Amino acid sequence: MSKGRFMNYNLAPSLLYALLCMTSSCGNATNSHLNETLPILKSGPHGMKFSHIAGGTFQMGSPEGETGRDASVGYPETQHWVKLTNDYWMLTTEVTRGQWHSVTGKEPREDVFCHGRHRHYIVKEFDYPVLCVNTDDIEKFLIDLNQQQENDGYRYRLPTEAEWEFAARGLTETAYSVKGQVESFTWHGGPNNRPHPVAKLRPNKYGLYDVHGNAQEWTSDWAHQYKKADSIDQAIENPKGGAPGTIRMIRSGSWAHPKSFTRSAARLGRPSNQRTITYGFRLVRTTYE
Repeated sequence: MSKGRFMNYNLAPSLLYALLCMTSSCGNATNSHLNETLPILKSGPHGMKFSHIAGGTFQMGSPEGETGRDASVGYPETQHWVKLTNDYWMLTTEVTRGQWHSVTGKEPREDVFCHGRHRHYIVKEFDYPVLCVNTDDIEKFLIDLNQQQENDGYRYRLPTEAEWEFAARGLTETAYSVKGQVESFTWHGGPNNRPHPVAKLRPNKYGLYDVHGNAQEWTSDWAHQYKKADSIDQAIENPKGGAPGTIRMIRSGSWAHPKSFTRSAARLGRPSNQRTITYGFRLVRTTYE
């Protein structure tokens, strides 16, 4: 057993993927993928591109001493073991204004939902992330998308917190999933304090862009505290958050936040009906409910 926070973490990505495929479903990946290195990408509807995320076991949260840890008071990043038993596909970018328009046939309404002092941040270009959306807006978007794609074999939805962090980490154990200067892979508060087009900075090993900053990303989890799971044998399978309420968990940090909020483990709880200029989202698609 690996001593790292990921099982088989020390293996090369292609070998890791092959071993995972021997012990779990590989979704719709073909055998030819076993000899490829990550990312494994597949085109989707409305110009979307998805990355295959093979299920696995990892240590969620951040270690004591990580710079910026627990930046959000009330939602600790306590480390615990989690097991994701199913593969899934994650959108390589935040949902863009162009994709929103393609699915709904309508322009995003940031100018209505985020007005006043935030208006000058709105950029009406199709390669920017959709902003100023709450979870009700997203559910309506997902209803439209799933109805349109009812025969493609997938269900489109928001990721759980665990799915989001597992993918965002990209098989890393560090605060960020990309090596090098933070400014090379994250948009955070500072000189570039504004929204940016998607996929302009470096992606992680899964080919996911902007998991550190740009837009905050809603998850499907209601607010909750992490459960205790100190050993891999106690790993919590497919956690789905707390009981329905008013607060949803949101990830990634944004172009307006300090960089500590853009770490892989950073988590915030926000009213699910709230819209602000930093709120966006990213999709997963699965072959199971």
